[in-house]
Amino acid sequence: MNHPFFKSLQHFLIYAGAWLMVTVIHASVLLFFYDIPFVFSLLDGFIFNTLFAFFGLSLWYVVAHSRYNKSPMLNGFTTHITSVTLLLLIWISLGDFILSLFSGNNIMYDKFLSTALPWRIISGIFYYSILILIYYIINYYNDLQERSIREARLNEIIRTTELDLLKSQINPHFLFNSLNSISSLTITNPGKAQEMIIKLSDFLRYTISQDSSSLVSLKEEIENAKRYLEIEQIRFGNKLQHIFNVSDKCLEKLVPAMILQPLFENAVKHGVYESTELVIITTNCISENGSLKINITNNFDPEAKSRQGTGLGIKNISERLKLMFQQNNLLNFNKEKNIFTVEIQIPQNI
Repeated sequence: MNHPFFKSLQHFLIYAGAWLMVTVIHASVLLFFYDIPFVFSLLDGFIFNTLFAFFGLSLWYVVAHSRYNKSPMLNGFTTHITSVTLLLLIWISLGDFILSLFSGNNIMYDKFLSTALPWRIISGIFYYSILILIYYIINYYNDLQERSIREARLNEIIRTTELDLLKSQINPHFLFNSLNSISSLTITNPGKAQEMIIKLSDFLRYTISQDSSSLVSLKEEIENAKRYLEIEQIRFGNKLQHIFNVSDKCLEKLVPAMILQPLFENAVKHGVYESTELVIITTNCISENGSLKINITNNFDPEAKSRQGTGLGIKNISERLKLMFQQNNLLNFNKEKNIFTVEIQIPQNI
């Protein structure tokens, strides 16, 4: 595991700067409260704190090891008791040895050294506790980050799986309807049936090539929707017309693949199937407030008996939008007199 203070120069400078501050405080205490000469105060603070800063770096590996240690808490406590004891022994012994080489015959400082052991032990335990606490906090933060990454990956897998499931539910629905239409046309109009098969193959080629969570341009999505409407137009003839009022600006925007086709399928199923009059499906689009708003309207015969559907297409679109954009109410519909309107919003800050 990489040491947190060696990950970047900035982290190391923060660590060194903290110990420099401790050194200044250490030297000031000796100078003003113990009347130790300035040179010896500064030397004592520099040597002891530099040594602890160096040894303190190794404590990270003690904490990192305990992260993977499955032993009871008592063993962890024993590890730290052993660690702090060895550290204090080496730190104080080495520090006193180095200072004895520079202290000369300064009576006041020699007297301080002979009585400083308890003070060294208390300050050493304090430094040890602070460093260990910092390392545990860093470890805890790293664990949270790793857990968040794992959860994000898991959520992405789940989201993709759910989107694939929704897509797999929509495609057979349209395919069965198209095959039924082709079956009827093979008897009444073989030429039209052949034309319909060609258009259906183009439609399915687009469908298969798109991932359920992928984004495509609105232009591609509309071109595919037109393929669907042309397939249905072969069957219904003059009963069905479609109009697209979409600006070039809107055509460049991104939308989820296969998000519009079920809406057109819904308009055909509930508007054209039972109507004896012309049904016009109109598509309008505007881009405002960071969202792409697409309106699909169609007229229908209010007196005709409406075909009962499962509502799967509308429900799946709503679920897909919620999964992809983490927002509710991106799909709304309204039925008034003989006009049915569906509005879909696609956030563009993606």
